[in-house]
Amino acid sequence: MNEAARRAELTPLVAAAQRVAGIVAARGRGDLDGARALLTSFDDDSELAGGALLVAELSLGLLHRETGESLDDCVQDLCVQLEAALT
Repeated sequence: MNEAARRAELTPLVAAAQRVAGIVAARGRGDLDGARALLTSFDDDSELAGGALLVAELSLGLLHRETGESLDDCVQDLCVQLEAALT
């Protein structure tokens, strides 16, 4: 795959990931209307899922790089936090 084809394939995924990050930021500052507006901007669930997966991968990679923990440990910590959110 050449560079132009790669860029064309990744551009929509990156745009979706930027909107997912915007949702997280809006929720973090209490802007629920803004988060809702961004959430409804996705054409379908797979677009949202692809963007969310990219944000998760990049976020976990950043955490791994900043903390020096293994990526597996970062994922395990995230899973513990997710489980704790249920209680």
